Amino acid sequence: MEYFDKNIEDLNITKPLGLTIGNFDGVHLGHQQILKRLKIFSKKRNLFTGLLSFNPHPISYFKKDKGFLIDSSDTKLDLLNKIGLDFFISIKFDKNFSNYSYEDFEQKVLLKCINLKLLFSGLDFRYGKNRKGDINSLKKFSKKNNIDLLTFDDFLEVNSSNKISSSMIRNLIKEGNVLRANILLGRPFEVSGKVIKGDQRGRTIGIPTANILYNKNQVELSEGVYSVKVLLNNKQFEGISNYGMRPTFNKKTPLLETHLFNFNKNIYGQEIKVKFVAKIRDEIKFNNVEDLLKQIPLDISKAKEILNNGN
Repeated sequence: MEYFDKNIEDLNITKPLGLTIGNFDGVHLGHQQILKRLKIFSKKRNLFTGLLSFNPHPISYFKKDKGFLIDSSDTKLDLLNKIGLDFFISIKFDKNFSNYSYEDFEQKVLLKCINLKLLFSGLDFRYGKNRKGDINSLKKFSKKNNIDLLTFDDFLEVNSSNKISSSMIRNLIKEGNVLRANILLGRPFEVSGKVIKGDQRGRTIGIPTANILYNKNQVELSEGVYSVKVLLNNKQFEGISNYGMRPTFNKKTPLLETHLFNFNKNIYGQEIKVKFVAKIRDEIKFNNVEDLLKQIPLDISKAKEILNNGN
């Protein structure tokens, strides 16, 4: 997959393209179905496939909200690459681009910068300043420029009338319901980072933890204790994580602390990927350290039970 992360003025793709447009935050099951269909339609027309997206996410840009995305940029790239797209086009969303009218977007992006032959669009797609462009203007543009326009409606959960959406998944993560969020994503919600030194309190009580700072660009997880799977050096381990302020110790900075089962190596400075399986309980302030020490074995037992049940 070729990745273009450029200003719109620098974009120039000459290969004939079947394209869909959107942020595809989370690359959830609905997104996956859209991209799979795009590949089928494009193959029939001997076209390359592409996703045109925006960075930062327009909502993040206008609301100045950094803690919004489901995935890191690296995770999104990896997911799209595995799906097998030919191009991922990430346009810089800045003040200049935010002022593009829908006609500007059609002429300066869809016509000038790419060799567009097929457009696969949602019926509710809106584009251009003040979201004035819609499926009707897109139909006129496509007809005028001999571009095939195919449309799709919302994708629903299996055996449900609920629409699969990134906003729904974000809310589930904020609530700590990663179990359901993972079903809609088709994979575990994850956070990555380099292991940093903490207070080393866990090591002194026989429960060493790998600590990482939470990615500020990702939607914030509900504070609490979770069963997790951890990827380290291409090997997967099971474990338990606590995310939050650690109120028993009066800490003021949120931290993701993860204890890997049957593991006791020094991994400071190494990158780990924490995949959340299920929430065990909320983070609470214990009266004293002794009460916390009594709770930890119970949490570990519950985490192992969840993981052993195939989650």
